[in-house]
Amino acid sequence: MNDSALTDADFEPAALDMLSSGPQVVFLTGKAGTGKSTLVNHWLAHHAPANTLTLAPTGIAALNLVGGETIHRFMHARPGVTVEQAKANGARHRRDPLYSTLDALVVDEVSMVRADLMDCLDAFLSAARGSKRPFGGLRMVLVGDLMQLPPVVARGEAAAFSGDPWPGPWFFDSAAIRRAIASGLFASCSLERVHRQSDPVFVDALNHIRVGDVSPSVLSVVDARAGSRYDPGSMGDAVTLAATNARADQVNALRLGSLPYSGSIWKASVQGEWSKSLRPAPEVLDVRVGERVMMVANEPSGLYANGSMGTVDGFESSLPVVRLDDGPAVAVGPHDWQVTSARAVTDPDTGERRLETYVVGSYRQLPLKPGWAVTVHKSQGQTFNRVHLELPPTPLFADGQAYVALSRVRSLAGLTMNRPLGARDVRTNREALAFLSTPHGPSGQSALF
Repeated sequence: MNDSALTDADFEPAALDMLSSGPQVVFLTGKAGTGKSTLVNHWLAHHAPANTLTLAPTGIAALNLVGGETIHRFMHARPGVTVEQAKANGARHRRDPLYSTLDALVVDEVSMVRADLMDCLDAFLSAARGSKRPFGGLRMVLVGDLMQLPPVVARGEAAAFSGDPWPGPWFFDSAAIRRAIASGLFASCSLERVHRQSDPVFVDALNHIRVGDVSPSVLSVVDARAGSRYDPGSMGDAVTLAATNARADQVNALRLGSLPYSGSIWKASVQGEWSKSLRPAPEVLDVRVGERVMMVANEPSGLYANGSMGTVDGFESSLPVVRLDDGPAVAVGPHDWQVTSARAVTDPDTGERRLETYVVGSYRQLPLKPGWAVTVHKSQGQTFNRVHLELPPTPLFADGQAYVALSRVRSLAGLTMNRPLGARDVRTNREALAFLSTPHGPSGQSALF
């Protein structure tokens, strides 16, 4: 069903009620494929306060949000900002009406927001809004799954998250969230009903792997697919999930190089403020007939979405024609990604303040990239009909990596693996699991739909 056709009746009332009338800080979580984004988008469209802004921890995540921006841009800060610097930034922007006009903030992918960044956001908002309450008294909606990929902590930074002020790197280890919990200003809710997969045996196995249950009976469900031969000829529409960027790039380069050159080269163009590291689509695209591609933007009329897969069939008026796996053949033209910021403006008719987003930079390129392979990390949030999971010779190295990879595919029949999944491949962060099981976590408060 198209998301725009959904009504309140399609969602659990308790989940919508928590978003609309819960305490100041609410945490919406849930397993992969339970519809967290669908629920939040519905709430934003129909129930959220008028002046609500959505933030994300990374530039790519922000680009995928309507009117979204990064936490750092919102705070006028660079990566590596300290709590003291964030507080000073907030004080400098105390007179900016944006921060007093805001009614609510949604923080997407909160599992990737480190404790220090969460405290920076708290310090900035408290100073900018002139309030000592957590986050300056602003309503906060935090969205993410702690059992998927964790916040990134470089090797030299680990010591900062082993005591005071942060006992760990997760957002819930921040002083601001701990203060909200202690003050009764925090509530959480977990979505449990999986929509991506329908096979109860597969869903049950994924649920066990999610929490680190690596019993032989659980592993045997997915390891039965390790003997299924991956044949690029017969399973040409399968996407290879690789553990590293280097391996994904290698697979894509080899497969593209095997095609005769029969296409065109497309180069991206940039305007305004744009980080060199932010590339939603490759800067240079070699598009060839027969190339497997992944769409990396949502088409306005709904013909394809970010993550849709297809094959280049030919060209029409120099534009590549992509035959979508789950849709028609479409001619794909350039797409403009925009970095936006928010500001407060006064309505000339009512005299009331409201939020307005404006463009500060743009990136123009075809909204696709080679789709034979993608990293497990970059596949988060995507759904595929067929997946070939290429496990490295050594065990997977990140918490949640095995769960994210396996939960991308709709069915066991669409899964192949180059080797069996072992107990050492399945890594689960015990600190995150413990938080989810505490009285202030979503345990016992689940919204099932």
